[in-house]
Amino acid sequence: MASKKAIDGIKKILSFSIKRNGFDRVLDKVDVTSAGNGQCTAEMVVNVEHTNVHGTLHGGFTATVVDVISSMAVLTHPRVIDNIESFPNSGVTVDLHVSYLASAKIGDRVVINAETLKLGKNLAFLKVSLIRKDDNVTIAEGTQTKFVG
Repeated sequence: MASKKAIDGIKKILSFSIKRNGFDRVLDKVDVTSAGNGQCTAEMVVNVEHTNVHGTLHGGFTATVVDVISSMAVLTHPRVIDNIESFPNSGVTVDLHVSYLASAKIGDRVVINAETLKLGKNLAFLKVSLIRKDDNVTIAEGTQTKFVG
């Protein structure tokens, strides 16, 4: 279930990451719409800066979305959420896998659904789907394992 605390916390963390002008600035058009209980949902419209030479959603951008939005999901897990206002560390990626299943072109609205499958003492296991909103086609599926210990 989404919570205001989770959504506000995730938006603050993403905003901080984007404004510090590091690589995460590429996520400036990704809007978190729901967060809580180990899950995070976001939406974005594909713009030219998100595309490859073929005019479709860039694979590297997609992998970044999988990495960052799943990291935000783990921060909303019931074991972590109480510390969200102190900008907790979401851990470090030890494995990231993305399967590219379909394309998205400029103007397509994409929904990103991330969930925490398991949060253990040392590892978190996360899953992400990117779905074209207009026709419900899955663009990409990703998994991430994070060291959180």
